[in-house]
Amino acid sequence: MDKDSGPGMDPPAADRGQPGPLRFQQHWDTERQRKLAVTADSAVAGDTLPQSAFADFVVSLRFATGGDRAHAAAQAAGELRRVVTALTQAGLDAEVRQAVRARRGRGRGQAAYETDAGHVLVFVSCPRARLLQEWRRARLHDWLGGMVALRRAARDAGAAGAADPYEVDADARDDPARLLAADAATADEISVAERQRLVHRVITGAADDGGAAVRSGGGVAVLALHDAAFNREWVRHWARKWLVDGRDLRRIRAHFGEEIALYFAFLQSYFLWLALPAAAGVAVRVAGGGFAWPLAAALVVWTVVFTETWARREADIATFWGVHGVEHAADSRRAAFRPDAHVPDPATGEPVPVFSPVRRWARRALGVGVIAALASVLAALVAAIFALQTFFGEFYAGPLASVLGLAPVVLFSACLPTYTAVCTRAALALTEYENYEYETEFAAQLTVKLFVFRFLQDQLYLFLTAWVFVPYRDSFERWLSRGSQLAAVKSSDTPATAMVQTLLAGFVVTSQALSLVTETAVPLALRWWTARSRRAAASASASAATLPPAAACSPAQLQFIARAAEETRLPEYSTFEDYAEMASQFGRVAFFSVAWPLAPLAAFVNNWFELRGDAAKIAGATQRPIPRRVESIGPWLGALRLMCWLASITNALLVYQFNPATGLLLPPVADPDAMKRYGRTGLTMALVVLLFAEHAFLAVRWLIIRAMASWPSAYARIVDRDRALSRRRWLDRAPLS
Repeated sequence: MDKDSGPGMDPPAADRGQPGPLRFQQHWDTERQRKLAVTADSAVAGDTLPQSAFADFVVSLRFATGGDRAHAAAQAAGELRRVVTALTQAGLDAEVRQAVRARRGRGRGQAAYETDAGHVLVFVSCPRARLLQEWRRARLHDWLGGMVALRRAARDAGAAGAADPYEVDADARDDPARLLAADAATADEISVAERQRLVHRVITGAADDGGAAVRSGGGVAVLALHDAAFNREWVRHWARKWLVDGRDLRRIRAHFGEEIALYFAFLQSYFLWLALPAAAGVAVRVAGGGFAWPLAAALVVWTVVFTETWARREADIATFWGVHGVEHAADSRRAAFRPDAHVPDPATGEPVPVFSPVRRWARRALGVGVIAALASVLAALVAAIFALQTFFGEFYAGPLASVLGLAPVVLFSACLPTYTAVCTRAALALTEYENYEYETEFAAQLTVKLFVFRFLQDQLYLFLTAWVFVPYRDSFERWLSRGSQLAAVKSSDTPATAMVQTLLAGFVVTSQALSLVTETAVPLALRWWTARSRRAAASASASAATLPPAAACSPAQLQFIARAAEETRLPEYSTFEDYAEMASQFGRVAFFSVAWPLAPLAAFVNNWFELRGDAAKIAGATQRPIPRRVESIGPWLGALRLMCWLASITNALLVYQFNPATGLLLPPVADPDAMKRYGRTGLTMALVVLLFAEHAFLAVRWLIIRAMASWPSAYARIVDRDRALSRRRWLDRAPLS
């Protein structure tokens, strides 16, 4: 192993002149030659890909290169030895190479790669024996958590897609010795995602638990390399399909793990369910309606049916994929958890770390104050931008009116990244301060805090328009006339309904278009340019006369190392932004489609591209996601349910305020001009409408849930079957006469 190569140090003897081969690359290339062609027919036929789609990890270490070079070299060598030693003690193979980066040769005979100073790559591979050891451990952990029995019950029930690397026969469910039986062929049957998950746990796990304790942070990054052939075929295959089916999702699960596959399953389900409000919205638009109460009622019912149907579907998917209960049975304790004390477990008597619930709730209370303060700052910023844009758009008639009308949007766009970064750091610090024991709970609490800021950022502007500016526009105009020294101030004569509809349409279309461009198009364009430079560099290196000493190796190795170094510079992928984007879109559809009936259609079209754009983003614009086993979309289901409740209120208030018809809870319009300009502004009647809508929503939701319970889900049927079979087995073994 090249343990001593690093920044500021001479390359080892093997790297002087003609270096030895990079074993990791040799293994990688050998597996690629064995790999079957990934086609739409063969790759999606099974639940797992052949093990020839091999992948292990790269540990990237970056060091400071300025200042005292001798001191920096000593620090780099020490950190590099620590990492390599920890990896080898954990039973992994590690090879060290100086990172290189591609650059265009400026002439024939000139090197096409250059040393990336201060950047070292440690290529990590897991031997078969160590992989089987970790596999047996994971299998036992799942058995103790009751997951194996439910997984087998799903197979017995004929659940498509339930095959997994932990499948055991019926007798082994009650026999740990048979459960742990494995031979050398088992390693070749483990899916790509499962292998990566197990190896990643060895790399990042605690040292006293058999791991290497090498984690990302502080100049260290742990990542897996992309499978370029798989990614190309994946994106090409989805681009040619109208709908993503179960085989596609199982293929993604086998390659990226359950977390990524479940996100795409949610996005596909949400996309299909949007067809109903999209069709209803088009019909209302063609009929010339707006703020129609039948559409509002249908939207609220649709939100409830969709969220409750998805709750059942994600439970079924978790059962079919054999991960139901994984977030409790296989959750890992955070290394940053700081217990108050260790107390005996009431069941086993073993000492377990605990943290006082009273202290945690006190820290949560402090966090609520901090979040409220930051949310108030955001509300004030949005209100100020809203006031400026309203002034320039509705009242200002002076010079440069069209240019000044864009100034608030530019100002808000400039302030938002800084504010978002501050909120993200604050949310992370507060969640760390609350000291959660397990990773799942920590991630859920962090998601809730971040979503509060995202919700206000996306929805507050529209709320201010409908319920602040429109009802009180005369007061705003009088204040401008009194306090403003500008002579060119005009009256706002835009109808209230037109103002809300125009703002909503522009907001929805613009936000979705910008999201597609910034999240997918721009990163992919940058990645294409970088790849183009790398290919040109690789071509030039074949005829290069000299190479930098730290990269004195074959052109094929240089190209491989450069690609690995390039992937370390990509951002990490997180499902948070994608879920947050869909939750915000769901909120706009649920809240404001009654004002602009084409909003569901716009979301429906956008999500067809979003599904494929997210695939392209993962494949080419981010680091390869680390596989994680999850059984649900986490706190996002709670956020969707909360927005269902809010949708019942917002739809009722919008219909009351802007629908000129009369009837139940809609009083007659005494002044048509006032109705056109402000809508109904009676606060007492608005409160009555709000309370009526909320109670009606609770009643409808209860009825829908009760009605859906009449048809047991696949998960419920499988659980009942497993319990019946388990009772039968124990009764057969009982010595009854």
